Amino acid sequence: MSPRFLILALTLLATGARAAELRGLLDLRAVDADASRSFLDGGLGKTRYDKSSPTIGIGQAVLSGDVDVLDTVGARVELSADDKHHGIVDVRDAWLEWRPVPSSAWKTRVKAGFFFPPTSVEVDYDGIGWTPRRTISSSAINSWIGEEVRTNGVEWNVRRLGRYANAPYDLGFVAAVFTGNDPTGTLLAWRGWSISDRIVGRNESLQLPDLPVYRRWGAIPWQHRTIHPFREVDGRLGYYAGANVNVGARQELAALHYDNRADPLPVKDGQYAWRTRFDHVSAVWRPGAGWEFLAQAMRGDTLMGPNAVAFDFQSWYALASHRLGPGTAALRYDRFSTTEHDDLPGDPNNETGHGVALAYNWPLSRSLAVMTELLEVQSERPSRVLVREQPGQTERSFTASLRWRF
Repeated sequence: MSPRFLILALTLLATGARAAELRGLLDLRAVDADASRSFLDGGLGKTRYDKSSPTIGIGQAVLSGDVDVLDTVGARVELSADDKHHGIVDVRDAWLEWRPVPSSAWKTRVKAGFFFPPTSVEVDYDGIGWTPRRTISSSAINSWIGEEVRTNGVEWNVRRLGRYANAPYDLGFVAAVFTGNDPTGTLLAWRGWSISDRIVGRNESLQLPDLPVYRRWGAIPWQHRTIHPFREVDGRLGYYAGANVNVGARQELAALHYDNRADPLPVKDGQYAWRTRFDHVSAVWRPGAGWEFLAQAMRGDTLMGPNAVAFDFQSWYALASHRLGPGTAALRYDRFSTTEHDDLPGDPNNETGHGVALAYNWPLSRSLAVMTELLEVQSERPSRVLVREQPGQTERSFTASLRWRF
């Protein structure tokens, strides 16, 4: 479904809507970073900010519109911009959702459009902007999802409510089919994991590092440095399916299998299709007394061309948060890696690394909050020598964020 068509449809529907709500988020940043060239500037750095980043900037500006078209049909369009968009407003997500009134313990939802898959416990999906609640940066897993993975299709979600079935838990299932996302895997191959909060818009393009493999005389000259993560290349549908269980508000467990089913041979307008699939699990535990523990793990593989680029990827993180004074403190530890097994030894895609984030969220009012974060990422990536950088790097940043929600 085309986001432009969906936005036009939602605008027309809003004129006769039963209820409409407009919400927004403005995130102002102050940054001090000691890091190599950021991935946002075509570098192989792991963080959003580097030594040349401006001290003051706009982390993100998001405008979200929700419309109740009918009693059982809702819709959302979310637009965003930041200091890297250069004044361009893009679509972060746009969808229609059918929520029939349940007649039993089973509750069903069907969503169609352009939206995030259910792969994060850091993010409040009913909030604004797919923004982490406890830290400024997202984990490596969710940083990658925010840049290179989006559902452009239809998702079916069903949940059995325990209170109506004499059970102490809720049980849910989710399944989706989608188009696009064929270039998914490109960033992990040639740029690697990152730890950031940068979310890519529907029509945005990303710049890869200037590596020899896709230069004019390289082994893969048809690949452009500029990639479009959500393009459709081979005409095949992808899917994901998962399950989750909640024991009240104290414990949550979820698992998901994702497969874009791409044919790794076609290339279109400088974009290859990458056969990318992964398994994902997550857990949340809230024991009380202001404590909260989160964990996610992902393991997958991707293939492009006739084994031109092929590797496995893994990442996991654990996060603990606790109320402290007027706010909440959070500590997150990330681990990530890629392991190649392809036919181009001159194009190394191996990587190992870890990161630590220490954050504090201080609400000043219902609409205003200050958040700070210390971030350190250590990584080893052999391909850095191809652009005259040291393979092992340690990157640090301190970020202060003033968030206004309205």
